[in-house]
Amino acid sequence: MIWSVLGGIFFVLLGIFLFLRPDLVWKITEEWKSYRADGPSNVYCLSMKVGGAAFAVLGIAMILLPFAL
Repeated sequence: MIWSVLGGIFFVLLGIFLFLRPDLVWKITEEWKSYRADGPSNVYCLSMKVGGAAFAVLGIAMILLPFAL
């Protein structure tokens, strides 16, 4: 049970980070791949926000699931 809650907290924090700072995620993971890109595209930012929201929802489900069973 404790691992599910800790994993859920990790997923929620990761999802919030992806949702709020897609530009920083791009800088860390993608900037080095392109020498002409000024920043992340709108599609990249949107996909990071959608992925971040999905991670947060998954994390909340992981936290609540042991208490529901």
